[in-house]
Amino acid sequence: MNKIFGFGALLVALAVTPAVNAATIYDLTVNGCSGTGGCGTGPFGTISLTENGSGTSATVTVTLTLAAGERFAGSGAGDALEFNVAGPLTITGITSGFAIGPAPDTASTFGTFLASVTCTTCTGGQAGNPTGPLTFTVGSATGVTAASFIANSDKYFFASDIVGANGNTGNVGALGTTSSVPEPTTLSLLGAGLLGLGFIRRRTSK
Repeated sequence: MNKIFGFGALLVALAVTPAVNAATIYDLTVNGCSGTGGCGTGPFGTISLTENGSGTSATVTVTLTLAAGERFAGSGAGDALEFNVAGPLTITGITSGFAIGPAPDTASTFGTFLASVTCTTCTGGQAGNPTGPLTFTVGSATGVTAASFIANSDKYFFASDIVGANGNTGNVGALGTTSSVPEPTTLSLLGAGLLGLGFIRRRTSK
């Protein structure tokens, strides 16, 4: 009886544990930089969208991590990150050295986006420009999810003005999602559940 109760308690615990959302991943793979070879070989960076909360309180934390050797640019061809989410937005918790940018905003050949975050400490392609990562949280009166991030009229989801590892500058873009990766807490919950099941099975076999 104790074994059955223990197994039932484990199932209840797993059932009531809040689900932790996965991170939706976009890779910046489209090379729109000027100069021979553009900004080099992509992907030039990874954008992770992590959902927080639900309903009208739902927000998304955006994290842009550039590839090794790259940094943000202040070339005027675009901004640190441009994206499309329809409707009035709130952008909070921006990494130091960055701020809310123009809305709408244009990233040269990648077209116009509804929102942007700009690098306030970037000058041209100087070596002192920040390398990131860039993080901020997007919300709205009706709630924001990863699905709220949509392509612009040129079919790009994101664009970023960078300095490539080879020193060339310009915009790089993302055309679509790459994958969804479970957050560490999700993996921890799964591991705990499997360990619990293994313990129950071991006791049952004695």
